[in-house]
Amino acid sequence: MNAKFLIVPQLLATLLLGILCGVFAAFTLDVTPALQQVDATTYTHVQQHLNQTPRNLGFAVLFFGATLFPFVSAGMAAWQSQRRVALYWLIIALVHFIGVYWVSIVINIPLHQETMGWNPAAPPTDWQSSRESWANGNLIRTLTEGVCFVGALTLVVLRGWLAAQPVYVMRRQH
Repeated sequence: MNAKFLIVPQLLATLLLGILCGVFAAFTLDVTPALQQVDATTYTHVQQHLNQTPRNLGFAVLFFGATLFPFVSAGMAAWQSQRRVALYWLIIALVHFIGVYWVSIVINIPLHQETMGWNPAAPPTDWQSSRESWANGNLIRTLTEGVCFVGALTLVVLRGWLAAQPVYVMRRQH
């Protein structure tokens, strides 16, 4: 395979990481503070509607693509013997997997499922604790996604320099 095709998964990874970072940032900077101002019934209604929205093909492609393409980029770079590039993409992939995918699976998705079962007319008494846990999980995902996006963008911009093989110069001893 031609090394020029290596840029395709890297660009896709960077694009998907950037878009997902924007989604998480919008929630962290706008939606979460707004939800801090509402009562339990309103919070329950809003979260139940918001939790139904990500269950579509577009969000699935975005979320799982942002998780998959950094690994694909690492694998393709390794296959092209670009060890440094492969290592950096692998680091991005693992950081994303732990800080976004794993946090979503362990914190945010269980809270989504819990909230879906709430009766808006009689939310649980500890609803604020769930709201804080969800906000904290989303903040972790936002910060992680931002780091991964900046890292991916840096790798794409510096790809030629990073892929260059180091040149070793031997000096003659007198």
